[in-house]
Amino acid sequence: MHSIIRESAPSLEPIVRWGLPFYVKDGQDVCYIKPDKEYLVFGFGEVVNPIQEEGAHMHPVAWTITSLDEATEATIRGLVEKAVS
Repeated sequence: MHSIIRESAPSLEPIVRWGLPFYVKDGQDVCYIKPDKEYLVFGFGEVVNPIQEEGAHMHPVAWTITSLDEATEATIRGLVEKAVS
């Protein structure tokens, strides 16, 4: 996941906060990774969320990922690129 994020958005600065890898731009959290034994959670900060729709009352902020295939990697890359644009 780290390499996917770094390749998609080299401008993001990786930091560790609360024991988790976060990726920030201009001091704002863009995305993070929360590992677990059987999966990991990939999510976006509340300020920078590429999925948030104007006027929507709910929007996703995190996904549980159990494995990575080409389609999932492409989705993650697209979301990260959109978040930093």
